[in-house]
Amino acid sequence: MSSMVLAPALVIRRSCSGDVEQMLPLMRQLKYPTTPSVLYERLCILEKHAYLCSLVAELDGKLVGTTFLKQHQTHDMIRPVTQITAMVVDEKHRGTGVGRELVEAAEAWAREQGSNQLVLSAGGERNMLAKSFYEHMGFICQGYRLSKLINS
Repeated sequence: MSSMVLAPALVIRRSCSGDVEQMLPLMRQLKYPTTPSVLYERLCILEKHAYLCSLVAELDGKLVGTTFLKQHQTHDMIRPVTQITAMVVDEKHRGTGVGRELVEAAEAWAREQGSNQLVLSAGGERNMLAKSFYEHMGFICQGYRLSKLINS
C-alpha cells in the first residue's frame, strides 16, 4: 500500500477581524506601521464596506499573503476602477504562486463589482521586484503618481 502525500491547500478568502494576529507580521513585512487594535478596527470596517475588500491567502490555516482593494468611480468613468492599495506575500512564500492567486482573486472581486480595470502604485524605485511582478501579471506602467499633504 502506498502512502499519499497531499500538497498544502491554498485558499483565497475575504479577511475577517479574527485574522489580526496572523496579519500583523505581513503588515510589518510591508513596512506598514499598525497595532493590533488599529488593524482590528480596519478589518471590521472592511467586513461591512461594499467598496472596500481585503483578501487573504491561507496555506493550511496560516496566512501567507494579503491584498487590500478599493473601488472608486468618478464623474468621467463609465465603469468603476478597482485599486490594489496594498499587497504582500510572506517573504518565505514569494515566488510560489501566492501573489498570482491573490491578483487573480482581486480581478474576480473587481469584476463582481462591475469594474474592468485594476490599478496600483508599486512603491517607486525601492520596490523594483514588485513592479516586475505586476508587469509579469499584465499590468502596464503609465504616467506618474503625484500627491500632496494637506495641512489641517
